[in-house]
Amino acid sequence: MKARLPHNGCDTLMLGFDYELRRRGFAGNSCQIVLGLKTAVAASLLEQRIADLVRLHPILASKPLRGFRPRWEPTGKKVQVRIHANAPNLMQSLFNERLDIHQGELIRFDLVGQSLVFTWAHALMDAKSAEYFLAMVGDVNVPVPETGKDWYAERGTRAGSLRARGKQAWLELHRLEKFKTALPVSLGTLRPPKSPTLIYKVVALSREDTVCARANASRLCGFLGDTSFHLAVTLVELHELQSRTERPSASYVVPIPVSLRPKGSRAPLFSNQVTMMLHQFLPAEVSTVERAVAAVKTQQNDFFRDNQIDAGITLAHFFRRLPMWFYMRMIKHELRGEICSLFFGDTAAVDSALRHFMGAAIETFAHVPAVTLPPGIGVVFHRVREQLQFTLVYAEGVLTSAEADTFSNRLRDRLLNP
Repeated sequence: MKARLPHNGCDTLMLGFDYELRRRGFAGNSCQIVLGLKTAVAASLLEQRIADLVRLHPILASKPLRGFRPRWEPTGKKVQVRIHANAPNLMQSLFNERLDIHQGELIRFDLVGQSLVFTWAHALMDAKSAEYFLAMVGDVNVPVPETGKDWYAERGTRAGSLRARGKQAWLELHRLEKFKTALPVSLGTLRPPKSPTLIYKVVALSREDTVCARANASRLCGFLGDTSFHLAVTLVELHELQSRTERPSASYVVPIPVSLRPKGSRAPLFSNQVTMMLHQFLPAEVSTVERAVAAVKTQQNDFFRDNQIDAGITLAHFFRRLPMWFYMRMIKHELRGEICSLFFGDTAAVDSALRHFMGAAIETFAHVPAVTLPPGIGVVFHRVREQLQFTLVYAEGVLTSAEADTFSNRLRDRLLNP
């Protein structure tokens, strides 16, 4: 592995979100995977396995360096494996603990009885990479993808001439300029948080309900699949939620993560390979699921027709040498201080390699993302052994506990009865 790996455009974007969260007192742009295991695992065996992988891939213990050549600098920092006695609200507490990423702490493991909590800096890798990495940690028979010149490759930021990439970035800026005609106002702006704490709630559908939800997705979205359906349903419920507040939004801007890896590929592993399709929806377009699906289809068709799939990452790559505060100010400039209305994600089926962890069967699984403020609210979908789940994350004070329960229950019911 190279000693110093350059930041790609998505690294820059994720470090920007980390900066924004820490500036407001939150833990940072860290994500988690929570496993419920049939039996507890030995901390000593876990520590040894991680140490072996860090020696093979020093980026797992590297710090991000800014400047003229933004890069990852290996530090050799030891990865923490901590053991906890179970206690009320412990999982929420672990979710809100910082990683010291600027000293090389990019991953951490916590053992809580028969549960394992894996925390990673989103700047290091995306959710699908995290799933496969966790499978590698838990099973020495899961192959480590071969290293090579494309191991840490990036997509879109080096393709074509400088002029062509500049034109692509300019088109993205011009597209964002149009969002000003109906500026969004997120819940995180309407309701400043009571404390710099993120709260999460995981909702699991039964297998029978999952079959029903997927049938609805197929009927309404066709070849666009489950993700478009999940997005449409979430948009409708977000609109209803904000319509019940003191100030409904003039529009809803939602970033839709899109994988840039070739289908079936897991490499490059320790390199974000996602871009964000930023879409804007007017209230009339999200008043029903059918209208929301039609709006999603139209905007995605326009996005692909204009060849904008890499535009956001190209833009971020151009600006990766800027001071982080200035970069984030630029991101929020077009929306007058907003980043988006809601963070949305759909990681689809959990990686098939993640069945057992160090000999223990995995009985439960959950993705927990971080969300910036604004918007202070996010929803991520994932499917565990053909069972659909979603995680609602919000900043304390942006929603009350009752509102969070109502939103998640309505979202679940809408998946079944759109």
